Amino acid sequence: MVAVRRFGNGPPLIGLHGFTFTGEQFASVADQLHRTVFAPDLPGHGRSVNVSTQLDDVIDAIESTIASFEEPVPLLGYSQGGRLALLTALCQPEGISALVLISANAGIEDTNERASRTESDARLAEKISNMTIDEFLDTWTATGITSTSQLSDKDRGADRAIRRENSPIGLANALIGYGQGAQPSLWTKLDRLAMPVLIMSGGRDEKYSTIADKMMSSIPDGERVTVVHAGHNPLLDEPAEAHQAISDFLDRHS
Repeated sequence: MVAVRRFGNGPPLIGLHGFTFTGEQFASVADQLHRTVFAPDLPGHGRSVNVSTQLDDVIDAIESTIASFEEPVPLLGYSQGGRLALLTALCQPEGISALVLISANAGIEDTNERASRTESDARLAEKISNMTIDEFLDTWTATGITSTSQLSDKDRGADRAIRRENSPIGLANALIGYGQGAQPSLWTKLDRLAMPVLIMSGGRDEKYSTIADKMMSSIPDGERVTVVHAGHNPLLDEPAEAHQAISDFLDRHS
């Protein structure tokens, strides 16, 4: 069973964090949304380091969290958590009242490309296993879409503190068990989503903005938001704008 963190007060919302984070990622989100956020530490992360990271087991753990509520609840996922939220919404739509996907992908369509990603994820996992958590985070947050160089010293320190709750072996297991290479392509199933969906990306994140636009074209009841000055993590880069967009969407679909 995964560890679930609880933040804030108000109507419930389940939040699924990104790779290298924990449920603590949503501590500040709860107050801004005026909601009670239930945020599992996904398998291999934080307090769920010893929970099975096999994809089917991960989805079962998320579904169990959803099933603990008497009525359908909104589900929000960021990046890796967004991919899991999307898969869960397709597996168990009756428990989810609304879906928020932030910097998420519907999977790798090409089978050869997906196989290549599986191999590269395995190589990265082996590399992580031979590093300390600080050594890995120094590399992970230095460049690319996962860079934290644009953050203030205070925000960068808070971000690092959350990530340091993880262990190299836990992150390696998570990468192998449910990294992008291990997850199926869901592109042909997007039209089956039965709930309102908000798709959010950062304007400076060109790759995931393109992906978000493509996903939007296939979702029956979808809304699209671009947080113009944000990168891959709008919740941290431009929190006021991101939180307002999410709050407005959830209020409309409560």
